[in-house]
Amino acid sequence: MRRIASRVSELSGEGALAVFARAKELERAGRSIIHLELGEPDFHPAAPVVDRLREAVAAGRDRYVSTRGIPALREAIAEYLERTRRLQVSPDEVLVAPGCKMALSLAMMALIEPGDEVLYPDPGFPIYPSFTRGLGAKAVPFGLEEKKRFSA
Repeated sequence: MRRIASRVSELSGEGALAVFARAKELERAGRSIIHLELGEPDFHPAAPVVDRLREAVAAGRDRYVSTRGIPALREAIAEYLERTRRLQVSPDEVLVAPGCKMALSLAMMALIEPGDEVLYPDPGFPIYPSFTRGLGAKAVPFGLEEKKRFSA
């Protein structure tokens, strides 16, 4: 039997799923809960969004797209970055990921070498130090203070 890579032992759970499970238990017991644990909004998409989704599925546009993202979306992002940040970015340099953790993990895998020191904001998402350690690097927190509006 193949053994699991040792770097997996460096990963730690975020706790968000455990908090979510407990919150769901409390809801089943009749408690009113405001969910902040998973980053999921407490409202459903607006009717026009739902309508466009229905139209897309009915038209057969419900399959995987380019692994780099829909070309028109990548072009729009490049234009947005130029307009709002004055950044000259080619759509070929834009990658659309299926969620923040995937984007973060791809960027970290591309940039971090074993033994590197990686700064991460504290407070911040628990995945930062966990994934850093999983890549064989040293996670180094830098404090964010309320009196500075949680900026460095």
